[in-house]
Amino acid sequence: MELDRTDRQILALLSKNVRITNKELADAVELSPSSVHERTKRLLNSEVVSGAHLAIDFGQLGFSMKALLFVQMSEHEKSNLDAFVQDVLKFAEVRSAWMISGRFDAIVELVTRDTTHLHRVVVEKFSSREEIHRIETSIVFDGAEQHDLSALLALGN
Repeated sequence: MELDRTDRQILALLSKNVRITNKELADAVELSPSSVHERTKRLLNSEVVSGAHLAIDFGQLGFSMKALLFVQMSEHEKSNLDAFVQDVLKFAEVRSAWMISGRFDAIVELVTRDTTHLHRVVVEKFSSREEIHRIETSIVFDGAEQHDLSALLALGN
């Protein structure tokens, strides 16, 4: 899908605030609300946008510990990495999983209540798996995420 400058502006504004009204979008990009509505609908129905998600504070829900598991698969199981990544997403504590290059084959992000819960998840749901050769666990102390796509979308021009 080819994106013009206005499409990029709309995506940038939506990345900052997915709840922005159509009128606010129209005012910001200096188009009529009906034109912006059609453009937004086209963007949301395209493969460019895959969904909108709530940002949840897991600490407020009792899951104050975030950890990253760096997973090295057994040599004979590396061909099943895609299946492994999809399978671990079924665990309630897993928030995301990625196939990566380098010394490890995958990174798994998870949230737990505390270190006891983290230990139990690592031992019961990961270390016991035959396809895993090695796991390194890192506790995340703090972090930030970038949701504003304005600068990134400007690179495409």
